[in-house]
Amino acid sequence: MLARYIYRHPRYFALIVICVVAIGISSFRSIARQEDPSLTNFVATITTFYPGATPDRVEALVTRPLEDELRKISEIEELRSTSNTGVSVLNVRLLDELPDAELERAWSEVRDAVADAALQFPAGAGDPDFDNDRLTSFTAIVALSASGAEDMPPSLLHRLAQDFADRLRNLPGTKLVELFGEPHEEIRVEIDERALVSRHLSLAQVSAALAAADARTASGRASGAGTDLLIELEGDFDSMERIRQVIVNTGSGGSATRIADIASVYKAAVSPPPALALAQGRPAILVGAIMESGRQVDVWSRAFNELVQQYRLQSAAGLQLAVTYDQSGYARARLLQVAGNLAMGVALVMLVLLFTLGWRAAVVVAVILPLCGLISITVMERMGIALQQMSVSGLIVALGLLVDGSIVMTDETRKRLLLGHNPVEAIGGSVQRLRVPLIASALTTVLAFLPMAIIPGPAGDFLGSIAQAVIIMLSTSIVLALALTPVLAAWLLPRAGAAAVPWYSGGVRSGRWGRWLSAAMDWSLRQPRAAIALALALPVSGFLAFPTLTAQFFPGTDRDQFYIQVKLADGRSIYDTRALVQRIDSRLREHPLIRRVDWTIGESAPAFYYNMYRLREGIPSWAEALVLTRDAQRTDELIGRLQRELDREFPAARIVVRGIDQGPPVRAPLEIEITGPNLAVLQELGEQFRRRMDRVPYVTHTSTDLSGGAPKLVFVLQEEKLRLAQLQLSDAASALNDSLRGRVGGEVLEGTERLPVRVRLGEQRWGTADRIADLRISLDGARQSIPGTVGGIPLNAVGEVRLVPSQSPISRLDGQRINTVQGFITRGTLPQEALQYLQRDLAHQPIALPPSYAMAYGGDTDERADVQADIAAPLGVILFALLATLVLTFNSWRLTAVALLVCVCSVGLSLLSLALFNYPFGIQALIGVIGSIGVSINAAIIIMTALQGNAAALDGGRYAIRCVVMDCSRHIVSTTVTTFGGFLPLILEGGKFWPPFAMAIAGGVLLSTIISFFLVPPLFLLSTRTWIKAARAQFRERAML
Repeated sequence: MLARYIYRHPRYFALIVICVVAIGISSFRSIARQEDPSLTNFVATITTFYPGATPDRVEALVTRPLEDELRKISEIEELRSTSNTGVSVLNVRLLDELPDAELERAWSEVRDAVADAALQFPAGAGDPDFDNDRLTSFTAIVALSASGAEDMPPSLLHRLAQDFADRLRNLPGTKLVELFGEPHEEIRVEIDERALVSRHLSLAQVSAALAAADARTASGRASGAGTDLLIELEGDFDSMERIRQVIVNTGSGGSATRIADIASVYKAAVSPPPALALAQGRPAILVGAIMESGRQVDVWSRAFNELVQQYRLQSAAGLQLAVTYDQSGYARARLLQVAGNLAMGVALVMLVLLFTLGWRAAVVVAVILPLCGLISITVMERMGIALQQMSVSGLIVALGLLVDGSIVMTDETRKRLLLGHNPVEAIGGSVQRLRVPLIASALTTVLAFLPMAIIPGPAGDFLGSIAQAVIIMLSTSIVLALALTPVLAAWLLPRAGAAAVPWYSGGVRSGRWGRWLSAAMDWSLRQPRAAIALALALPVSGFLAFPTLTAQFFPGTDRDQFYIQVKLADGRSIYDTRALVQRIDSRLREHPLIRRVDWTIGESAPAFYYNMYRLREGIPSWAEALVLTRDAQRTDELIGRLQRELDREFPAARIVVRGIDQGPPVRAPLEIEITGPNLAVLQELGEQFRRRMDRVPYVTHTSTDLSGGAPKLVFVLQEEKLRLAQLQLSDAASALNDSLRGRVGGEVLEGTERLPVRVRLGEQRWGTADRIADLRISLDGARQSIPGTVGGIPLNAVGEVRLVPSQSPISRLDGQRINTVQGFITRGTLPQEALQYLQRDLAHQPIALPPSYAMAYGGDTDERADVQADIAAPLGVILFALLATLVLTFNSWRLTAVALLVCVCSVGLSLLSLALFNYPFGIQALIGVIGSIGVSINAAIIIMTALQGNAAALDGGRYAIRCVVMDCSRHIVSTTVTTFGGFLPLILEGGKFWPPFAMAIAGGVLLSTIISFFLVPPLFLLSTRTWIKAARAQFRERAML
């Protein structure tokens, strides 16, 4: 036996301890550290711009070809698309259960399918942009803006931001760097319309002349004997003066029309810009950096801060470089907080053991605990599990479980030493006695956590590390409990014949409490059925109280961060959005609790938390703010107050103030998804559901995917007049598009940056609907066909202009049109509360759905259902393994049934604890419930295996049963109180994350003592009576034979 061998060779014990400490410290120094778990990139976004196209054209010509190609890939679980004016956005989600190797292959197939679909796009559609890093939070975010009173030119700010981003990409450990609010520049060739039409030219001709004059292609190579020369033509665009001198047309008399004669050439920002950013109210560019997985965030952040400081010293005057978010600070604070609670819990454990078993036993546990932790850290480091909030939560759960094994083994060794056994016999007897029950109890707990360890998808990324840490630490603790704990106990604990042992060395005697427990057990064994009924009262009460618990997906978190989403009506320009954002920004920064505000306009903000969605791009009416506060404890209160104030002060926009919550990403807390073929019917149904959702008291804002579209100008042209002018409808459309958006003819290289040369009319020429209607089509036949025109035909001369509503964005789910109704709720309200109110309303007054239309709940409810289904999927196999473990442990179906009943009762007691203190039942509480099962089943297995080993107890002797249970009572009380004490700091700390989890496990374990003392012994007694009756009947049958 290994323990006895180590006892006989103390140097091996020292060697093991030294190796564990050395390797453990090394692993701790190298293990990845971050704030939260990294989510696997199961989600990607494909964005394709099709300027000027209506949503139905975008759907038919861009979205459908992409969907048709992507639906051929079997690994895709969900395709969700939005076809908006001028842009198509597809969100692709792969199957959650794909392993990493298959995941990369699937993404490769998706890229190939996107490339194939792009071949079917119409002229004018851009290349699709594939991005599968949208579900990753940024490790650091930096805002670059002007430091002086004057704003910095966007071109200079852009170059500085790109230079900083390039340096950041070269920083070791950096995975990805993105720029937000990045201004794009172009060479603008702004046409004078009168000069253009007077020369009988069109914008298309000017653009074609520029493209032809930009000679960038190789002109050949001269190869011969002794020579090999590359030949090029001089004349590519290298300056704006070169563009001005380009000849557009040559007259019959030899006169040449140059660009300078009909246009002004200058460098300008793309207008309208695709996105903007503000930092503390100033125009800015946000630079986000993501650290590689498996790195230590504190080490990476030190190098990052050094880079920032160095760049500040080297950068141009007038540049302000502000670190708006640094994950390392949050990670350090989170881990220090958990470590402090862990240390306090361990101190309470030691204090309890001092009173129950004495200081010598406390020293044994104090030595085993850090060894177990170091081995667990080593295994986690080798498995690639980072130290983050969830994995540390698993270590805390395991703490309560592993203390149990150490205490039981220490107490068993102590009792054998006091009975006069020599140390080798005490070690051997203790290990022989506890080997099976400890392994069985550990295995049952591992099986309980196993569904959580193998759950796929983002929920698995979030929950898996908890269960993995528990399984690793629990397995380690069992090995140490069987190999090292009895050795250390045999060296330290007092033996028989020793002098009187003071209380602080051998533990406080039970005294009156022991006599009271003994008397209570005597009564329970005399009246077993009454005792069983009373013991079951509390668990049954817990199950009866379960429906009153509010269901929760994942808990919120106490952070000094929140974000604001602003949506104006469709059709508003990005300049309108910026003007409103500036007003909101000024209002926010006046608040004393707010210390920083950063905005992105036209696109989603960089995610500063791991479950923030980044799905918006190319939407000028959208803006998002990242807000930092001065007090994390008052942030929720601030969110509620700001929601009310902003709604009142800025009614023109939908403003949603959102806090930070745990768990997989959810687009909205409440969602109703309506599917069907007809957009008009979907829009009407969506509006009906939206009005119902708006009646829910907890809901602050509602929205639908299908709503009234933005206004648009429609030119109703008369084909007869067009034909007289020798024009087609396509000619008018091309001329109008060229005038407004312009045409690209060539490009200018500035360093490594390519600036397109765009030909178009000046914005002042088409600022209103009347001016747009007055735009001219410049063609030769036009002047001859329509009198009164000066070199061109005004559009209003061949038709009329109407202002009509445009189509709303078209959403699709797996190829089927869908209208999603979203509801946002007040901070502090659980989504389940709002959902139950809505469901009661819809049940009382249902909304009839036509044939071919269906409704389903999404949002928090849908995600929670998916997680529950994933957890439940392997339960059949796991329950069979659990049953087999218990049967092999007891070799008895009756005792196996008792053990299973203890598991059920433990769940009821944890639920009762949650109900008594009004905690919601979410994932964290579920983890606590599973942890309490582990401790409860351990006590039950220890008691029943001890009873099985006593002949008098097996014969149904009440006195023998009571003595055996009382003999186990010291370590049962010790493990119960130490577990409760270990989690007490987490309960007292408050907040949203820890208390439900800690209360479920601590309350369940504390109440489980009733099960251990007053349910298990009476059930064992009844089972022995059954055995005795069966044995007597069998004996009589044999006697008769």
